[in-house]
Order: sequence, then structure tokens, then C-alpha cells
Amino acid sequence: MLPNKTTLMQRKIMFIILDGLGDRPCKEFNGLTPLQKADLPSFDLLAAKGMIGRHYPLGPGIPPGSDTAQLSMLGYDIRTEYPGRGYFEALGWGLKVENGDVVFRANFGTVEREGKNLIVKDRRAGRISGKDAESVASAVAEMDLLNGEVKAFLRHTLEHRGILILKGLDLKPEVTDVDPHEVGYPVLEPQPLTPSPSAKKTALALKEFVLKSYKILKDLEVNIERERSGLLPANIVLPRGAASKLLIPSFKEKWGLESAAIAVGPLYRGIAKSMGMRLLEVEGATGMPNSNFRGKIEVGLSALDSGFDFVFVHIKATDVASHMKDPKLKVEILERIDGALEPILDLPEDYLLLLTGDHSTPCSLGKHSGDPVPLMISGKDIPRDDAGRFDELRCIKGGLGTVLGRDIMRLVLNYSNRALEYGLKPKPEEIPYIPRLSQLVPLSIS
Repeated sequence: MLPNKTTLMQRKIMFIILDGLGDRPCKEFNGLTPLQKADLPSFDLLAAKGMIGRHYPLGPGIPPGSDTAQLSMLGYDIRTEYPGRGYFEALGWGLKVENGDVVFRANFGTVEREGKNLIVKDRRAGRISGKDAESVASAVAEMDLLNGEVKAFLRHTLEHRGILILKGLDLKPEVTDVDPHEVGYPVLEPQPLTPSPSAKKTALALKEFVLKSYKILKDLEVNIERERSGLLPANIVLPRGAASKLLIPSFKEKWGLESAAIAVGPLYRGIAKSMGMRLLEVEGATGMPNSNFRGKIEVGLSALDSGFDFVFVHIKATDVASHMKDPKLKVEILERIDGALEPILDLPEDYLLLLTGDHSTPCSLGKHSGDPVPLMISGKDIPRDDAGRFDELRCIKGGLGTVLGRDIMRLVLNYSNRALEYGLKPKPEEIPYIPRLSQLVPLSIS
């Protein structure tokens, strides 16, 4: 007689990403990080009900973008399943991207002319938003490039951000960024990354668009008014993250989980949509420091209760504070998020919580870094460590140790009792590496 089989309980999963969570010691707090400085009883209680550790989203010392980091953390191979950031942005904003289009994420920036170079003074034009940003976008919304062979369409999204789509024959996303990603550096001339005529054509069209954007925007009335009021003008468009349409396997195909996502920014919505996740709306969710954090948690719990196996919750505000180089604001945001976590402090037995960030954004830098990111897995009957508090220092001592972003879904499946025994012969794996440009070419204007 065969022994009776018992069915192991498979847990439902809430996967919370606090964008830019990790940080470095801040002089404003006498060497403490915002996580160490903040009063976070909910974070600490959840950490005590499980294990903590750290992860490198892509690999030690590699500063990731949110897109590559989140894609890797959700179990996708960025070497073969990454279409480029622009595609995610467009998808998340509901724009139609056709085969052959090249799509970019774009910032409205502030530049000053020095000789033949345009020097970046602010990559976000003072975080321009609202009617001013809409006026800027409208002025460069459509252009004919390369004598009409290429058409450019730009749409404003949130704050200083937009999406640029190039349409035409024989275009390829194999071009470098125009945005130097640093202030004080010149706007860069886009370079083809391959010798193909399509890449060269795309680089020429992109160069023409950027130069035309500067010519139009430098004398735009809204920018003249901003300067009169002591505000930075949005006098150029800085595209980056060239991409094209790419279909990737759905999250259900990869992991067998019915999934939903809660996110506001077009990038994060686009990532979720590309994976076939159901997008859930939350009243008062803005993607900014004033967002309805508790509403996101409550809607996420309702989704798990109503049949979803996996809910992805993205909170952007922590990263916003870091990019503003405002550690005090980051502490305030963390404490507000801590209060919003109250509904999950006593999770049902069949629920699992994973809470982490997609990358570190130290307030002292104001940009992403290659530092490890705090990580916790919490739930009933999860093995516990004695780290005692959830911050960068304690996470070094946590029971999860230090892992890579691509390991996270494996941990999720294991602790949600969904992992299967691995009996296949393993293949060598490489740590993904995103090379930086070896040569930066300033964009020259006549």
C-alpha cells in the first residue's frame, strides 16, 4: 500500500519594492543611514518574523537601472529578455510601439552653451512638472527628421520625464545615450553601437532631434518665464535607453503564478504589463512622496484574498528623496511607509512577504550605486535569524546572507513552498554585466 500523501501549503506572495531603498552613511545623521535613523517598528517586527540579508541586483559594484534590476529580480535574463528601457516606458504609458520603432526614455533638462558644447546643468530641469512640462512637450511633440525619412513623436509622462518614439524604415536601437547621466558634462553625440547602416541612420536622426529640441526650447516663452521667476528652463530633451519592441514570456509562463502589480510610474507599469501582470489601481497613488502607501498595501492584500498568487507592489518615493539628496525626506517617507505596513504585521499562515529595494540610491550621491540592497523574507514558520533590526548594517549579519537579484525568485518559490527539486545538469552561469561606454563624444552645435 502506498503511503498517504500530504499536500504542502503553498503560500501567496506579496513582493514589495521600495525603489532606491539602500543608502550610505549620511553626515546629516552623524554617520547613520536613513534606515538606521528612522523609527521603523513595523519593518523591524516583520524582519523579526523571518530572515534578512542583502542582494546585489545585477552583481557587486554594478549600478543597475530600475528596469534591469527589477527584470532580474523577477526572474528574467536581461541578456536575452531585455528590450530596453524606452519600450517599458511606452508600454506603461499606453503608447503603441510597432515593430521597427525605436523608443527612448527622455528627460527635459537644463543646459548652457559653452563654445560648441551644451553643458548639462540639471538633468531634470528643476523637476519641472505640470503645465510647464506639458508646454515644453507640446513644443517638440512631433518632428520630421532626415528630410522626412524619420518621424519623431514625444509625449510627456510624469514630472520631467517623457517618451520619444522614432518611426521610419531601417531603424535600430543600437545607439548610445545622449544624456551623459552627470551634471557638468556635455550633452553627448549619439553613436551607433554597430557598423550597420540602420544604427548609423538612427544615430543621425536622434542627433537631429536633440539639436532641434534645443533650438526650439531655448527661446520658448514658458522657459523665459521660468528664468524670470528664478526657475531652471527645460531647454533640451535628453533621450536615453534606446529600445525596440520585444515580447517576453509571461510571469505565469515562467513561474506558474497568477500575478498582479501596483505601480504608478510608466516604467514599472510597463515592466508589469510586459509580463502579463494585471495592473491594479489605487486611489491617491502618485509615485511621489505624497503617495497613498497604505492604499497600495490594502489593495495588494485584497488581490491576494481574491485569487492572485503573487502581487508586486512598487513604491517610488524613497528613490525620489535620494535623487533630491534629501536624507531627512527619505527618513520621513520610510516612517510613513512603516505605518502603512500595519495591515501585514500579522499575515495569515498562507502568506509570504518579500520586502527589498531594486537598487541603492545613496542620498550623498543622488544617483544609483552598485551597493548591496537590504532584503527581508517574512511569514509564519519561516526560519528566523536574530539580526533584530532591518537596516544596511544588520542585514550583513542576516540569515539570508548576500545573494544576487536573479536568486530572489528562487528564494520566493522555496519559502512559499512552491519550489521543485532540481534534477537537471546545471549549466555554468555568468554574472550579467552592462558595459559602460569607453569613449564619450560631446555633441557639437554650429
